[in-house]
Amino acid sequence: MKIVLTTHQFLPYSSAGTEVLTLETAKELKRRGHDVEVWTGHPADADTAQSKPIDHYEYDGLKVHRYNQNYKVFSPNRDMMEFEYNSLAFRGYFTEYVKKEKPDIVHFFHLLRLSASAVEVCLDNNIPCVFTPTDFWMICQTCQLRLPDNSLCLGPDPEGINCCRHLASQFSGGRGRYASRLPHSVFKFFIRAAGFRWWPERNYSRILRATSFRKDFIMERINRVDRVLAPTRFMEKTLIQNGVDPGIIDFMPYGLNMKAFEKKAPKKPSERLRVGFIGTLSEHKGAHLLIEAVKLLPQEMPVEVKIYGDLSLFPDYTEKIKRMAEGDSRIEFPGQFPNEKIGEVFAGIDVLVVPSIWYENTPLVIYSAFAASTPVIATNLGGMSEVVSHGVNGLLFEKGDARGLSALLKRCVEESGLLEKLSGNVLPPKSMPRYADELEEVYGDVLKKRRKI
Repeated sequence: MKIVLTTHQFLPYSSAGTEVLTLETAKELKRRGHDVEVWTGHPADADTAQSKPIDHYEYDGLKVHRYNQNYKVFSPNRDMMEFEYNSLAFRGYFTEYVKKEKPDIVHFFHLLRLSASAVEVCLDNNIPCVFTPTDFWMICQTCQLRLPDNSLCLGPDPEGINCCRHLASQFSGGRGRYASRLPHSVFKFFIRAAGFRWWPERNYSRILRATSFRKDFIMERINRVDRVLAPTRFMEKTLIQNGVDPGIIDFMPYGLNMKAFEKKAPKKPSERLRVGFIGTLSEHKGAHLLIEAVKLLPQEMPVEVKIYGDLSLFPDYTEKIKRMAEGDSRIEFPGQFPNEKIGEVFAGIDVLVVPSIWYENTPLVIYSAFAASTPVIATNLGGMSEVVSHGVNGLLFEKGDARGLSALLKRCVEESGLLEKLSGNVLPPKSMPRYADELEEVYGDVLKKRRKI
């Protein structure tokens, strides 16, 4: 088959979980003889977006097509909100590609920067397509279902008023804060009025329309894809609650490239509890909570913490957590490491901490920990608590509870045999070859049904 995979960003420019999953899936499918190409978005500066909106490169033997996206270049300022989910510019480029290359199937892993227009292109050209949501982009503009005060959200209300309120709170200055506090009935009036031709056109009119229509626009298209592959039961439930047809959803957890763990290095002996954090250094991933939890432990407690992640991606947050860790020699920031070295990194970790303050969607790093027989301490939320069982293969604490996390770290130090017991209960995750088997079955089933039609 000729297969196209899409993602919102890709290696070597970004290497978070979705990017790695897309890469490893593409490599395994290619190894099986399929013709696989990747389409990705990229946050480009205005000059690059104008001079070279589409460029091409090769990564790890894969042909990659990159859409250099810049909202201000491809959209008048007042249309930026709609452009996020309905990019006519990308639609044109992708249509040209699809008509020329005629892929057998398109598998969306992410549509941020590409927009739901990619789905429309497949529908218009009778190309079968499936979608694996790796976060909540199709429901939430922020992808995280997380509000400005870090409280959690279950998705847009019927008219998207809560989304408009959230958006207003993000605008700087008093106007945004004032607008975010308007009564529900007032927001409802402005949203409905903005849809009438007689209403005076203002900057906020298009923003309100685009934000309130976003969910319906995306859901109408997602409900016409051939299959949605939900990696967690929490994701499956959330999609159904927000309007996705249950009849097109299959439950399919991710697969993991196990090669880095095939010759599993034995844990190096240590007299200290070696705690690891591996992930994006951004607030929603919660590295600050781990630092706060460690600082609550007595200085003499034998603990060392290594926080792995790109120190340059979110410099303000990196500066914040470095300030928090100042004066505590137990906390280190080793930076990033190549993904193929992950087995070696886990050989020096006794327990992985995943302190995310959003629902997550089973981060691949949890599967990596399990592949290395390493127990996990995670937030008791969403996809994380589906795979981490408290007292079985890991430990759970409540969202944002640094004291609760600190108590669990203390328990790991003081309770003899706890880590060995948890490690012994860890089961290996699904391998990438098995995941590809399942995808081939889905692709084959979709194509068979299409042929019958």
